[in-house]
Amino acid sequence: MLLAFLGFAAHSQDPQFTQFYASPLYLAPSYAGGIPGQRVVANYRNQWSMVPGTFQTYSVSYDHNFINFKSGLGLLLVGDIAGDGRMGTTLAGIMYSYDITPHPDYHIRPGIGFYYVQQSVDYSKLIFGDQLTSTPIPPSSIQAPGNPTVRDIDVSTSILAYSDNIWLGATWDHMLRPERTFYGDDARTPYKISVYGGARFILRGFIMRPIEESITTAFNLKMQDKSIQLDLGVYWYRQPFLFGVWYRGIPLVKEYPGTDAVAFLLGYRLQDISFGYSYDFTVSRLGFGSGGSHEISVNYTFKANVRKRYRAIPCPTF
Repeated sequence: MLLAFLGFAAHSQDPQFTQFYASPLYLAPSYAGGIPGQRVVANYRNQWSMVPGTFQTYSVSYDHNFINFKSGLGLLLVGDIAGDGRMGTTLAGIMYSYDITPHPDYHIRPGIGFYYVQQSVDYSKLIFGDQLTSTPIPPSSIQAPGNPTVRDIDVSTSILAYSDNIWLGATWDHMLRPERTFYGDDARTPYKISVYGGARFILRGFIMRPIEESITTAFNLKMQDKSIQLDLGVYWYRQPFLFGVWYRGIPLVKEYPGTDAVAFLLGYRLQDISFGYSYDFTVSRLGFGSGGSHEISVNYTFKANVRKRYRAIPCPTF
């Protein structure tokens, strides 16, 4: 109630993953078919585990590389539940990418995604202001509930340039600005622009053979309406284990909050399957009382019998 009277504004963002490269199709349609063969990825995030209410995100994706057609096809399903009102977001999409090879050592991969988007809320679990004016709290409010579910469609595009050990890409999400209001007013999802990239330095092994040890740096800059966020991290991989540390925040720009979180990652790779666990230490004003955020990723690749040399996108597996 105090926040409502003071008139503070809140700027929402899309669901996010600390292990953003472990959910490649959610990051960009260009990653569809980015590996030889087929791939299944599952992700789970529990954000602010000590804060009342539920903030959980799920993601499952599948993609297939059609090498003879220089194309990739992917399917993505994302679910997000936020707060005591169980405000939910469901996104289901299909993605296509095409591989352009201007030089044998360099690739450009544009991609496009088409999505069905659904927003929902459980009004029975919400408490409105007029219910707080007496004791005990009345069972209902004079505020008429809005639509429990809002549905719309959306489109995203991306482009990715990469070689064996360097990649740089950008994604434009919510090109159709899908509706997000439960009361019929004019409220649409703002555009989101993401710029990401990284470099891998091989310490032991060869590019076209199993890499035994490497160091990888990566970043992801996201801008949506008045929100901006930078994820910057480094991985150290030594077969079969991977260790990483991430920083999230915009420390040098006064208009935005400074340091938000520091995340640590532990991964394990067993032939075609990879596991990753990360924990976000909340170091913003929200404090350690938030309980931080837990995240788990599983990545399984069905390798294809590739006769010719194929350059997979060199982003981190975890």
